[in-house]
Amino acid sequence: MKLEEAVRYAVDLLLSLPKKSMIRVIGHVDADGISSAAIIAIALERAGYRYHISIKATKPDLIKEIEEEENELIIFADIGSGYLKDMKRLKSNIIILDHHLSYDEPPKNVMYINARLYGIDGSKEACGATVSYFFAKAIDENNVDLSQLAMVGAIGDKQNIAGYNKKVMEEGIANGFIETRDEYIFQGMTLKDALENSLEPYFTGFTNANGFIESIGLQPQKRFEELDDEQRQRLLSALTLKLLEQGCDEIEWRKRMIYGSYYGNLHDMVSKLNASARLNEQGIGIAACFGDKMARERIFILQEKYRDEIRKEMRAMEKKEPYEMKKFIYFYTDKRSLGGVLAGLSLKYLPNFQRGKPVLALSYNDDIDISARASEKMVEDGINLGEAMKKAASLVGGEGGGHPIAAGATIPKNKEKEFLNLLDELL
Repeated sequence: MKLEEAVRYAVDLLLSLPKKSMIRVIGHVDADGISSAAIIAIALERAGYRYHISIKATKPDLIKEIEEEENELIIFADIGSGYLKDMKRLKSNIIILDHHLSYDEPPKNVMYINARLYGIDGSKEACGATVSYFFAKAIDENNVDLSQLAMVGAIGDKQNIAGYNKKVMEEGIANGFIETRDEYIFQGMTLKDALENSLEPYFTGFTNANGFIESIGLQPQKRFEELDDEQRQRLLSALTLKLLEQGCDEIEWRKRMIYGSYYGNLHDMVSKLNASARLNEQGIGIAACFGDKMARERIFILQEKYRDEIRKEMRAMEKKEPYEMKKFIYFYTDKRSLGGVLAGLSLKYLPNFQRGKPVLALSYNDDIDISARASEKMVEDGINLGEAMKKAASLVGGEGGGHPIAAGATIPKNKEKEFLNLLDELL
């Protein structure tokens, strides 16, 4: 059976319900999860169903939070694979649309649609949003415009435009909803703003980039597109040298950017949805996906605040030495919602964090939240953060999981040392 056939069975279950039914939609708290939930909600609204959306983080008591609800159908999008054992406690029928690793069998009340069950690489070739897109298209072929949000999910999860992701993008392009453009990453910005505000790539020591820009004979207030070819080459050569000195081995100045007819630059939309997720205003992210004008204005403000917080933390981390185990390095942050992005950026761009090992961010809350990031080379060499984090967390009474390259866990506060030692053995 192919993925498209599986979602048709799930849609049959949905369409067997009367239109007055209230459908519960639960998405994961990141760009992929928000775009997944929005795809489903938009498709439900167009089909005449009512719905109630929640965006939730993975945590041990997730199922308990919705156990007492009266729902005719619950749809989990980009979340749910780690809770299959607990789903039997829910009174309603359940559809799960996911791509994460799972190790359990679904109970009878669950229709479990995971890209991995159909021979698809759920880490690289299909995300929660692309699986949700095929569900929406099975409801109505006219939902092809939701290919835009599906690509937001794929970009947000840093996946390849291959496999099912590629199929979705090609459908969006063929129907006029998606286009691609080759652009320099500094398009539309002054040199000063471009270098000081850039996060990918992240430049160390650029709290004020004027001196660097002037040292190569350029004017900080010039826009990138105002430079002639020789000036651009001079700038990019100097920046390449700087990134090499930072230890960065993946440098790309010109990228193929993906645009949507409703949402503009989809890479920028990813940043906005991540901001709404991390700043606990997920409803603004959902509303922006629906095209709400006020939400789009608000989410721009959230994006600027989010990026400012990341830059502030990264500037502080430039001066820190991480803690080191045999198989990974780790640091502590009181910005729990930024743990994953800080781990990923430090792994790639901070010389003091580059040990050829995965990076973990630990945050104290009621429990300890842990975000882990690896590089593609580490994964190719056999690292699987998702499996290791899940096993180590479960052994200390916590929850964990994710992908080989990016994973998370929540563990009890008194189990930190035990968890770190277990993870060191498992990686």
